Amino acid sequence: MTLEGGPPAPVGFVGLGTMGGPMAARLLAAGAVLVVHNRDRAKAEPLLSAGAAWAESPRALGKAVGGGVVFVMVTDARAVRSVLFGRSGVASGVSAGALVVNLSTIAPDESRAFAERLGGRSVRYLEAPVGGSQDAAQRGELLVFAGGDPADLARSRPLLERLARRIELMGPVGTGAAMKLVNNLVTVGTVALDAEAIALAEALGLDPTRAVDLLLVGSGESRMLANKRNAFVRRDYPVQFKLSLAEKDLRLIGRAARDARIRAPLAREARRLADGAMRVGLGDRDLAALLEAARRRRDEPPPTA
Repeated sequence: MTLEGGPPAPVGFVGLGTMGGPMAARLLAAGAVLVVHNRDRAKAEPLLSAGAAWAESPRALGKAVGGGVVFVMVTDARAVRSVLFGRSGVASGVSAGALVVNLSTIAPDESRAFAERLGGRSVRYLEAPVGGSQDAAQRGELLVFAGGDPADLARSRPLLERLARRIELMGPVGTGAAMKLVNNLVTVGTVALDAEAIALAEALGLDPTRAVDLLLVGSGESRMLANKRNAFVRRDYPVQFKLSLAEKDLRLIGRAARDARIRAPLAREARRLADGAMRVGLGDRDLAALLEAARRRRDEPPPTA
């Protein structure tokens, strides 16, 4: 696994989508001997051309890695379960002592269940969901919210440092997943509020571009508004954080809030807005497409008292 001071051991990477693709590319560029698998092989072609090895299945990838490190970056817990424990899963291929680093956003209880199940096979597990969009993944400037054994984090840190500007161990397995949900509530909630503000500006007859630019130099300034500024003003939504994934995360946040007996009305309202955007076919666009759902609300009758 070591990227310096000797020949590196193979590193596995499963899931080469919007985030996984650039993350895997950074590991390969840093000198990792990378073995990759993705449901759609076409997404792996740039990596294969750059020197990565292809595995026909997660199990084959696990065999190639042996007792090394396997990263998993897929959509949800169902996909993680399939990758790890499916008919041809990673767990049936890796050797005892291997370390699975799960970068995916899932619920804390799901993460703990995966750790326990892998532990029964003498396979280590570290959760390491990330904060940041595709552009941050390309630059290696993600945040890592780790949960697990400090020794497992130390083992994977040389690789994670190629992906992130900060790596934070939150505590045992489950705490990293929890922090990712807290982070995404602020991320999605901020974009939802920005979208509603821009829709209001338009409804009041203001130039939305000027409104956004004034927010950015006033009390409405935020990292998310700056990141989404062009998408909002152009009403063009190239994917950095797919809206359907944001909606999935809002469902996880709602479930976590219920389990913690915490009311989260703003999370519920953000999910309603996301659901509205999904209904009009915007799920495959960027999170900033919440603006379209907010604009459509202008024509809805106001709630009765």
